[in-house]
Amino acid sequence: MQVGNETNGGLLWPEGRWDQLEQMAGLLTAGCEAVADTAPKAQSILHLAEGGNAGAFQWFFDNAVANGVPFDAIGASYYPYWHGELSGLAANLNDLATRYGKPLYVVETAYPFTTGDADGFANIITDPEPVPGFPASPESQSHWITAIADVVKAVPDGLGRGLFWWEATWTAVEGAGWDPADPASGNAWENQALFDLDGKALPSLKTLGSL
Repeated sequence: MQVGNETNGGLLWPEGRWDQLEQMAGLLTAGCEAVADTAPKAQSILHLAEGGNAGAFQWFFDNAVANGVPFDAIGASYYPYWHGELSGLAANLNDLATRYGKPLYVVETAYPFTTGDADGFANIITDPEPVPGFPASPESQSHWITAIADVVKAVPDGLGRGLFWWEATWTAVEGAGWDPADPASGNAWENQALFDLDGKALPSLKTLGSL
């Protein structure tokens, strides 16, 4: 169970902001203890963005350990068009495994299969080649699933445990927009789902399922 989402900047500002380290750790501890109390068989996971940023992860998790936060696992977001070379993700995950000895997950990743738009709401990723050499295509989407999974599998001591696609089923259907209170709101992510603009499964879905 995830305690906070991409908490590079902390959580529950101002009390748990990134520059209030002891208070931030206290809130994370309360969250992890709540997981243990309510779902004793579950693991608590702390999650940061920028999976290739080793400095950010070391700063955050050194603080968590120093303040006794009882977390069980580490999660990282890694979007190849935002978070640097795949080698940076590999170096960071390998270092985290050695440094903290906790299970590791890439809990968010994605890649576009098209630059097309299904609902008239501008997509976040519109570059026809978001990463040089990898045009927005079903083939590139499958490539990144496999490439990231290979990095996770290679983490020392078997501590690389898996990856999650965000968001595999966020297709451009009515009521699935950014604003849940507004059924007419659009979806800026449908070109990164694992289903095409007609709702048919893409090859990448099978790729993910075969890891």
